[in-house]
This record gives sequence, structure tokens and C-alpha cells, in this order.
Amino acid sequence: MKKIIIETLVASEKTAIIEDDKLVELLIDEAEDNKLVSNIYRGIVKNVKAGLEACFVDIGMEKLAYLPLKNDSNIKSGMDIMVQVNKDAVGTKGPKLNLEVSLSGRYLVYIPSNDRITISNRLQNEEERFRLKKIVKSLVGNDCGIIIRTEAQGCTQEELEKDFIELKTKYDLICKEFKLGIGPKPLYKELSTVSKYINDNVNEDVEEIVVNDTEKYNEIKSILSNINKDYIQKLVLEENKDVFDLYKVSKEIEKALSKKVWLKSGGYLIIEKTEALTVIDVNTGKFTGSLSREETMYKTNLEACEEIARQLKIRDIGGIIIVDFIDLHKKKYKENLIKKLEEALKSDKRKSEVLGITRLGLVEIARRREKDSIDSYYLRACETCKSDFSQKSINYILDDLEKEIMRVKEHTNYNNILMELKPYIYNEMLDKYKDCIKKLKNKYSINIEISKTENINQKDVKIIYK
Repeated sequence: MKKIIIETLVASEKTAIIEDDKLVELLIDEAEDNKLVSNIYRGIVKNVKAGLEACFVDIGMEKLAYLPLKNDSNIKSGMDIMVQVNKDAVGTKGPKLNLEVSLSGRYLVYIPSNDRITISNRLQNEEERFRLKKIVKSLVGNDCGIIIRTEAQGCTQEELEKDFIELKTKYDLICKEFKLGIGPKPLYKELSTVSKYINDNVNEDVEEIVVNDTEKYNEIKSILSNINKDYIQKLVLEENKDVFDLYKVSKEIEKALSKKVWLKSGGYLIIEKTEALTVIDVNTGKFTGSLSREETMYKTNLEACEEIARQLKIRDIGGIIIVDFIDLHKKKYKENLIKKLEEALKSDKRKSEVLGITRLGLVEIARRREKDSIDSYYLRACETCKSDFSQKSINYILDDLEKEIMRVKEHTNYNNILMELKPYIYNEMLDKYKDCIKKLKNKYSINIEISKTENINQKDVKIIYK
């Protein structure tokens, strides 16, 4: 069974997916993030670059957005166009746009600009594929394009029709908004990460959904009532509680931030990230057992496959991943190992591919990179050496502070907290995170003071109650 634990804090909102008491996925939205992907805008074409087969579009942001164009495009400067963001702004580059708008529902993706009906590759049963396509074809005809999602497996015609009508109604409203007023304008905002996950993934397999914020509780309750009113009873409110601690998620995150990951057998993985790729080394460690050396190595490697797939999801590692399995000599063992790894990666919704074994005997994996891995949220470079990313980030410090305030408010009468920080953290806190401190004060009706000091051993933060 699955549990979904949602931690809403001032600095972030996190969603932990627990299966069989193990963390399998962690989704993080930073409060300061201004994510635009899947948002739809009315944009004004500002600059057409025929040589680059692109144009730049004003969608109301600080930077102009980039829109690739086909050779036969008739878009001209000054035109109003409906566009959807498919990549957030990075560095000096503005967001990347798409003219083909799509809206994602629970079972279907609605694409009004084409007439193709396609189906998720993960849905492999031919009889079910045929059934779903036949139903959808009867609903939409040739009026629009539809992608049938994996979640549609087993759906009735009524469920698919309901999803389609909701998406079409949503698009009709977007079109009406497009025609009103002048200038750049937001037409549709995508759901938050947690709300989208709830909308797309809650089913009979979900045993419990735990939240620690009343506003988020009501938002999710509304989504669940639209899916299935019976699902509302799965929702639990633990207001202003450290739900990640209550459900042992924090310990799992600590493990996910460590380079060393133990396997049940006594073997272990060493996970090292570089700018270009991620390297995973498999070791037998304490595992000896009664098997031959070759059998021991083979069993450790098979166990490592499951854990590698899990760690890639939890840590959200993308790009090129090189795995150094323990040397195997039998061809059959090597083939079985690749099959096992491919099978373990099938549950990952992010596109990933086992590329094979290199001449050096290393296994190469490519996993689609969509955002930074979780250590970019929790960790920062050492202030002295600048290369060892093992110190807590400001986000991590603020999360810990808020959780400590939760405990203080529940179990004591303290109303004042002094937070002593190393000078470099103090300066960054004042420069970028004053609003977070202010929100914490208001949320918990507590006075928070911060000061800088060099007199802190080991840790970067010291909390004093008054």
C-alpha cells in the first residue's frame, strides 16, 4: 500500500511517496520558485529571427520568451499568439515556448491543435489499448488530439468522457480569456506539484494522505471530491506537526543525502555526483553468506539494481549515470543483470534507458533531467573548500527552524527564539530570506531574532529559547 505525506512549510512544500514503509519518491517545490512550465499565456511577438527559425515573445515576464518556428510559419512582429511554456527560464535565457497547447487531465491529455489519438507506451496490453482508443475516438472524433495516459487503464467510458469534457471546458475558457483585453496575459496556471500528483495518482492503492496545513488540506479535499468522494476519508490533517518526522521520512532523506547506501545483504552503494555525470559503485561489503564468490557478487548486483532505481527517483538524479557493478564473468549473469536493471527502472515515470555495458565493463544509464536533484535543495558547498557539498543549505536550516518552532509551540511556553548563525549564513539570511523569517513569526506568533557569531562548534546554527 502507498502513503502520501505532504509537508507544507514556509520555505517549501514537499511530497513524500511511501510504499511498503519505504520512501520511493520525494517532490520538492521551493516557496520562492516561479515555475512557469505548462502555464499558458497570450503573448506578443516582439522580434522574429528568420535565420534562427525562432522569435522572441513578451508574455509579461522580465525576460522575453523564446519560441522556435517552422520555415513555413506566418508569425509576424506585433501579433497576439497563444503559447505554452515547456521550459523555465535558465540563467540569462528566458522561458521556452510551444505553439501547440496541451492540457493534462487525470486520464487524458487534450491537444486542440491536432487530430491524432495516441496512447502511452507504458500501456502494453494490446486488447486494452484497442478498447481505450475506440472509446476515445467515439468521444472526440477528429476534432482534437488526445494522448491516453497510463492512468486510463481499466477506465470506463463515463470516466474518460468526464475527463474529456472537463479538459474541453477548460480550453474553451482559456480561448475566451485570450480574446479579452490587450497585451501579454496569463491564461492558465498549472497546478502545484503536490496537487497535480494527487490529481494524477490517487487511487485504491493509496492508503493514507497526510498533510500538516489546513489550507492545503482543503485544497486536496476539493481535488479528491472531484475524483471520488470516498477518497476523502483517506485524508488526514496533522496541523502544524512535523509529519516527516512522524512518518520517518526525515531519516530516509538523511540517507538519500549520504554518499553511502547500505543494502539489506550487507553490501553497499557509493554514489558520487560530478558536473558531467553520476557514478555509482557497487560493493559486497559485509555480505559473505554460504554462496561461492561469483554467486555472492551476482546476488549483490541484483539487489543493487532495485536500490539504484529507487535512489535515482528519490534523489531525482538525471543525465548520464555510470554504474560500476561488481565484476561478473558469466555472460548469462551479465544479461540477467541488465534485464533486472531495466525492469527496476520501469516504475520510474521519468524516461530512463539502460544503454548497455561499456568496454570497461561499466553499465551506462541515461535518465531524463527535468530539475535539480534533491541535494541542491538540502546541501551547499563548504565555505572553506567550495567543493565539498556537505553543509546544510539555508533552506535546510529554515526547515529545521520551523520544525523546532512547531515542537516549542506544542510542548513549551516559550515565545522568543534567538538563532545564532555563522557570519556567512547570517549575511545570506538577511540578504535573501528576511521574508521567510517574517512569515515564520506571523504563522506561529513567535518572536525570532537572529545574530552572528563565530563561537559555534561544528554546526552552523545554534538556537536559544527565551
